[in-house]
Amino acid sequence: MKIFPGKTYSFFVVREFLKVFFVSILFIMGLSFIVRTLQQVDAFKRYSLINIIIIRLLEAPEIISRECLLASSMFASVYTMSILTRNREILALRSCGISIYTVISPLILLGFIIALSSLIFEDQVVVKTIKMEKRYRAKLAGLEKNFYRDRFDLIVFGENNRVFRIDRYFSKLKVMKGILVLRKDEKGRIVERIDADEAKWDGRRWIFYNGVRRVFGDDGELVEEDLFKEFKSDIKDSPSSFARPAISVDNMGIKEGYEYIRALKKMGLPYKKDETKFHRRIARSATLFFVILIGLSLGSMDFKNSLVISFSLTLGIILVFFFIIEIGYTFGSTGKIPPVVGGWLGDIVFSIVSVYLMNRIRV
Repeated sequence: MKIFPGKTYSFFVVREFLKVFFVSILFIMGLSFIVRTLQQVDAFKRYSLINIIIIRLLEAPEIISRECLLASSMFASVYTMSILTRNREILALRSCGISIYTVISPLILLGFIIALSSLIFEDQVVVKTIKMEKRYRAKLAGLEKNFYRDRFDLIVFGENNRVFRIDRYFSKLKVMKGILVLRKDEKGRIVERIDADEAKWDGRRWIFYNGVRRVFGDDGELVEEDLFKEFKSDIKDSPSSFARPAISVDNMGIKEGYEYIRALKKMGLPYKKDETKFHRRIARSATLFFVILIGLSLGSMDFKNSLVISFSLTLGIILVFFFIIEIGYTFGSTGKIPPVVGGWLGDIVFSIVSVYLMNRIRV
């Protein structure tokens, strides 16, 4: 049994889908640009035309990823499938004994590729251009944008059972001032203590200056005491563990966001709200695959006006989806359900709906 229909038909349906998909993206982007420009018309009075164009170009990846892809995927799948159904092209293939799932398999594969590409695009392009846009706006205002804030009087639970007590952390310089570091063994006994005036990150580890390092035995007795002007430690805790981010976890890369959530948990700070956002951002890409499946299922119905029905279904599905993810975010961030479930709640519901509809698809 073939997984895919003939090459000619596969290219045809993919081409038809992509035409509608990209036209939808351009249409939504145009609307978004107009709305944003009207909302920021006063702010743009101090910018030149070139400045405005650069800002809009830097905003484009975020608009595509977070405002266009979901609606465009849903609309393209419903509209393409409804046109194929109305023109009896799918019926012709079905009459040759080809399974409906084989007929739509090129679009299912395309949906998976779009979802995966969206995840990579968000992590490698969108996050970076958001930071570039913020830096550019700060530069126009004569400021320097830093995405981490300095912190005062903080306690951090680090790697290898270490506890840091820091008077001040300078995020831009990656420098600690007034440091006490304790390392414990598996039984909770203090085996090492470092007191220093300052510590700097050299790109691989922390180097301490002007302090004393003490090592303790099993019974708490002082085994070793070394005064130092410079001590190259084996401490490799990431500088991001000590800084306070000035951006939302939504606008961090996956690795950066993961490390930030870990740092919050180690420090005993509230993390459920940010962890829910983190999972919701990743789940957003998977949503594209499920809405395409739902769109293909609904599009298999015989509509008289494909354009109007496709638009109505897209609007309705998206409103329902946003309602569900807001429920997930509310319950996940308050701890009533695990943050991972809260972040993925929309996808959990849509995956069940898509499987149900795909099992009932009839052409």
